This record gives sequence, structure tokens and C-alpha cells, in this order.
Amino acid sequence: PIPVFKEMGKLGLMGVLVPEEYGGAGLTYFEYKTVIEEISKVCGSIGLSLAAHNSLCTGHILAFATAEQKKKYLPKLASGEWLGCFGLTEPNHGSDPSSMLSNFKDAGDHVILNGAKMWISNAPFAQVAVVWAKDEAGEIRGVIVERGMEGFSTPTTHGKWSLRASATGELVFD
Repeated sequence: PIPVFKEMGKLGLMGVLVPEEYGGAGLTYFEYKTVIEEISKVCGSIGLSLAAHNSLCTGHILAFATAEQKKKYLPKLASGEWLGCFGLTEPNHGSDPSSMLSNFKDAGDHVILNGAKMWISNAPFAQVAVVWAKDEAGEIRGVIVERGMEGFSTPTTHGKWSLRASATGELVFD
């Protein structure tokens, strides 16, 4: 995606907590905290983007995905080949999961996801997003969405006032 993240991937910084079996550094939260802190001392924007990638996207896949999903996504995320993002915050609802409107329904071999997320770090460049949405029963569940999937777009947010070097945008599902 962005050259700096590919270079950080070569250093093991894009998959600090990812086990070595998936191409990550296999380190602990102490090392992870140190990485984010030191990067953020130089550039808070890059530190934020790196943390969103490692914790919010990659971390949720590591903790909750199936073995097949882990094999598919973690090596690309840990190497920096792919950048990840995390979709929770919604227009008009903020980060309140109980009032979210994003929803999905099972369509057999795929799901149909509708809704929008905003103020998402890495959205304009991420190849994969972990998105929270309500299923048909109203339960909040995680869905993995890849760039290029039908009906998925990531408009960039322009004119923000802080951490301007971190790419921020929307996730739109139609």
C-alpha cells in the first residue's frame, strides 16, 4: 500500500503480535507498546495508523477469525503487503455499537452488507477491513471485507484538523 508500511513490514512492525507461523514477529504486548510509543514520538500520525493496523484489524483477525481466515489474511497483513483498518464508528451514531445501523444478512455463500463507517484510520489505502455490523437477529458481529468486493468503497476524508498525515476515510457498503 504505502511504502513506509512495506518497509515497516520488513522490520516486523506490521505484525508485532502475529505469531511467527503466520509471518509475524511473535512478540508480546510490551514490545508492541514500545513500538507504537517510539514511532509516535517521531510521527503521531504514523503511530496511529500502525496501531490501527496492528490492534484493530490484525488483532481482531488473530483473536476471532477462523484458521482459514488467519492463513489468508495474517501473512499479508504482517508483511506490510496489505494494510488493514477497522470499522466501528458510524455517521450520526459515533462509536456506540448499540445504535449502529450497518447490517448484514446471510446469502448462502456470501453475506450482503449495507451501511457506512466514518473516521476510519487507513480506510483509503487498506486492502482489508474488520467491520462491525448487526446480523438479521440484531446481534453485533465482525465481518471481514476486502478491497474490490462488490459495493465496497472507501472515500477519503479531506480537511481534518489533526493527525493529518494518517489516511482517514469512510467505509461504504452498498
